[in-house]
Amino acid sequence: MTSVLMTPDGRTVEAEAAHGTVTRHWRFWQKGLSLLLDSTYLGDIVMCMWDGMSNKKKGKETSTNPIASIFAWTRGLMHRAKLDENPALQKFCEDLEATCIESIEQGQMTKDLALCIHGPDLKKEHYMETVEFMETLGKNFEKKRRA
Repeated sequence: MTSVLMTPDGRTVEAEAAHGTVTRHWRFWQKGLSLLLDSTYLGDIVMCMWDGMSNKKKGKETSTNPIASIFAWTRGLMHRAKLDENPALQKFCEDLEATCIESIEQGQMTKDLALCIHGPDLKKEHYMETVEFMETLGKNFEKKRRA
């Protein structure tokens, strides 16, 4: 779920993803992760964490649904496109949102959505882990943008 708040003058918006699972999923994945948390460079820590997640080197895989976060970004960027009269940015956002919806309609989804469909009959082949799902969205988005 994504919330979009707008000021009365219509110039400022806040778009946010309402999440309750991301921290829990991060902690689940983090098991076994060894980071030098005394590093003074936050960027190094973030890159180290992403490298581990994207290469599945540490911890346990998660199936975190990124759709609300993606839509929060696209809604904010769509407002920017409107203010700047930037149709290319508007189209980019529309294509990205459509890619998310179409991917799910084609059966490419995270565990939370697959559970809604399959219930107690849920099997691993019904859903994707976080990184696999993000890679799939990326490929589907590239195809849409080339079309």
